Amino acid sequence: MSDVLALYALFAIPALVVGALLGAFVSRPVCLQIGDALQLLAPYLAWVGLTFADGRDKSLSNLIELPILGVATALAFTSRVALSVTRPHCASRASLQALGCSCVVAIAFWGLFPGLPE
Repeated sequence: MSDVLALYALFAIPALVVGALLGAFVSRPVCLQIGDALQLLAPYLAWVGLTFADGRDKSLSNLIELPILGVATALAFTSRVALSVTRPHCASRASLQALGCSCVVAIAFWGLFPGLPE
């Protein structure tokens, strides 16, 4: 269980840092949705779920996937915030679209990064 939490930190820290930097530079407050909160959990759960379901453990060489996934998730959140600032009427769907995009990226990273030997 502690390994799963340590892996989550590799994902969440880059996502939170980039998201916090974005929040500091937004001129107008953005109303956060449930999809925004789920972006901190769903892509990680998709990646970990696929890793456990596959049965082949990814080695320590593969752990770079999670920080990259965290940055990709933060970029999806950034595009969602930019859309809601420029077009407030589209903001309700944008959080769910960013969540879906983050989950698709997580699945793509899992499939595209091969299992590397130690």
